[in-house]
Amino acid sequence: MSPTDSAAPEPQKKPLDPAQRFNLPTRWAMFFIGIYIMSFAIAMTVHVGLGTTTISAIPAVWSFISPLSVGTTTILFNVILIIGQMIVLRKDFKMNMFIQLLWAFVFGFLCDLNLLVTGWAETDNYILAWVWVISATLLMSIGVFIQVLPNITYIAGEGFVYALVRKFPSMQFGSMKQIVDWTLVIIAGIISLIAMGELVGVREGTIFAAFFIGFFVKQWRKLYLRSIGY
Repeated sequence: MSPTDSAAPEPQKKPLDPAQRFNLPTRWAMFFIGIYIMSFAIAMTVHVGLGTTTISAIPAVWSFISPLSVGTTTILFNVILIIGQMIVLRKDFKMNMFIQLLWAFVFGFLCDLNLLVTGWAETDNYILAWVWVISATLLMSIGVFIQVLPNITYIAGEGFVYALVRKFPSMQFGSMKQIVDWTLVIIAGIISLIAMGELVGVREGTIFAAFFIGFFVKQWRKLYLRSIGY
């Protein structure tokens, strides 16, 4: 008997397609849990005051220079991102992608709701503020990963990243998200400086989030793939 004949068989890989791994109710539950975690993380960073998460940087600055709530500006910003997807994808943008408009309203509502329940994150202690920023960054990355994992639908922020990945298939989702995050931070900073003469809503916490949300998303993906044998 040759060594190859006696070798133990490799463990069977589990299906990579989420539709084969999870039933439909589970996939929808994962999506909504993901966007709730994301909205909770955004609300935390708004209260902390060291700068919001990257996806909420522009809506936060927008809310500071207008009478609109963070939830409302989040809805409007998501509409802009959907238009961005239409420009990037062109004929590949399908009618069913307009469901992101519904998720924009849900996400905006959850942001305002969680702003009401995360007042405890306000602090004058700089060290504690950083604890909340790091926690919110981790939560945001987990929320993003859980939201996109079931591959059933996306909110506009992740939909825009996926549109760019389809346009540039050599880029992984996490890497493209980091590029988009940095772009949003820069735009938010410019808007803040022009409108208010200073950086408001974009601070060191936002820079930290721009570095690490996409990084952590890539780590969660690696752990997930390893757990199913890939």
